[in-house]
Amino acid sequence: MVSRKLLTINIVVVLLLIAVHTLGGYLMMYPIKPDFWTVVSESRPQYLLIALALFAVIAWLISHLRIKNINPKNKFLLAYTILCSILLCYIIYFDAAAYRSTRKAIKESENEYIQQAKEDIKKDKIMYRFAAGLSIPEYDVKTQNKIDSIRKKFGISYFNTGCTVDVIDIEGQQKYKETVKPYLEKRNGKGWEEKMNKEIENLEKGKLPNSYNR
Repeated sequence: MVSRKLLTINIVVVLLLIAVHTLGGYLMMYPIKPDFWTVVSESRPQYLLIALALFAVIAWLISHLRIKNINPKNKFLLAYTILCSILLCYIIYFDAAAYRSTRKAIKESENEYIQQAKEDIKKDKIMYRFAAGLSIPEYDVKTQNKIDSIRKKFGISYFNTGCTVDVIDIEGQQKYKETVKPYLEKRNGKGWEEKMNKEIENLEKGKLPNSYNR
């Protein structure tokens, strides 16, 4: 006779294993916030299904061993539950370690950018970094210099860090922007970004052919 208690524990463990394995897909992508189906896809459920199938085979083999006072079905459930529990503990440990490592790296990046922001504020040279790869110049050198001059008037400049997108570095850049925001508002007044962008927009319109200046 199958033990209902053992069967219930087995079902709970398997459900927890599925949930934790899926959540691991989210933790591995942190700090990116993907949608549910992306999380499921990144967790690679096919590997979990293979593991569960393998555990079933191992548990079936164990169920044929002679153990006193335990019938084969209960031996199967017990072995299967133990194997799933071991995998569950491993996934929790591995995902938690990966999450802590990412959090630590983000914190270090944020601290570096905060320090850099403080130094840039003292020099009145705020630099926004961004990853955009090698792009074809949109303007001629003269126009680009004028745009840079407008930005410099507001105390900022932009620097292309290349085509490699580092999500940890992006978090640090965001902390940099948060740190310099009060300074730039105090220096340029509220709504300074709109004013700056308007000046750049007017400059761009001035560079368009006459047929487009309407």
